[in-house]
Amino acid sequence: MTKSLSQNLLFEKKYWVVRHLLFWSFIYLDEVLNLFGITDTGDVNSLLLINILIDFALVYINIYVLIPKFLNKGKYFIYGLLTFIKLCLVVWLIDYMDTLYYPMTPEEMAEIDYVGTYIHGGITQLGVLFPAVAITMVKNNWSNTEKLNALNQFQYEAQLDKLKKQINPHFLFNSLNAIYIQAKQKDESVPESIMALSDLMRYQTYDALQNETALSKEIDFIKTYLEMEKMRRDRFEYSIVHDSDHIKNVLIEPLLLLPLVENACKYNTSLNSKDLTYVNIAFKIEGKELRIDVFNNIGHIPQEKNDKYSGLGQSNIKKRLELLYPSKHEFKIVGSKNEYHVMLKLSPLKSTND
Repeated sequence: MTKSLSQNLLFEKKYWVVRHLLFWSFIYLDEVLNLFGITDTGDVNSLLLINILIDFALVYINIYVLIPKFLNKGKYFIYGLLTFIKLCLVVWLIDYMDTLYYPMTPEEMAEIDYVGTYIHGGITQLGVLFPAVAITMVKNNWSNTEKLNALNQFQYEAQLDKLKKQINPHFLFNSLNAIYIQAKQKDESVPESIMALSDLMRYQTYDALQNETALSKEIDFIKTYLEMEKMRRDRFEYSIVHDSDHIKNVLIEPLLLLPLVENACKYNTSLNSKDLTYVNIAFKIEGKELRIDVFNNIGHIPQEKNDKYSGLGQSNIKKRLELLYPSKHEFKIVGSKNEYHVMLKLSPLKSTND
């Protein structure tokens, strides 16, 4: 995210000199205007320079010592007490320097309202200290927020990466198992299956490393996967329906749909049956919404109860959807006696035109 000029001035380290000059120019605005002849507040003298140095000490001891050591660590009482003592010392020191620079007679000193003078001096110094503390706290809060956002982004990407890597071995094991069965049956399509697996792994190795890929590539990947599935089954059919004109600019997370297709193939496997098995997939785009429907009939091989990987695909896609499309997706599984129907909606769609 690009920062504005004001954010750069306030937070970037390289602008710290400009930042401090602007702050002190604001605090001593009358004196700055006097230097340029805009106002007339008198000549610059050594007392003014001493007061500036005292204000420097008041501000910088607070923001570089008291805030980091006490306020940021939740030691509010100690911070407040030390700040109050420091304010009292500063007010006394400024008053003392004034009496040295402008000596008064005993009669003049007797008429001074010291309580009112010190209260006025304290309010004046608070007017110097408070903006500095406020700016420092805003700066610290922004910095902490950025660090938290960076940490959250890192954790988010790490979790997505973990889920994506979780797919690869799962998919590879299934594919190799299918080729193994073909080889045992001395199926002549084994070479084609190996080439198809090579194409699939090439997609996973290169395209799937990106954050986004074209939906058309993801559909080609799924088609190759289903072709490979068809090679090892005698009675397996599939269909993929989509409008090529509508999907050509659509982007999607790589391998997001693979678990759906894997499950559809898994649950209609029926090696010992002459029944026709099928997987039908439809892609439909309406405005900024993508709808994906996956239909498959149910095979006759029961799922083993002790298969710890049985729910991996469904769990994987649910977690990825929660990360990638929080509150922006709809995922439903409708099962009947003979067929499963999985419906997925994603909104809003990402496009190469965005």
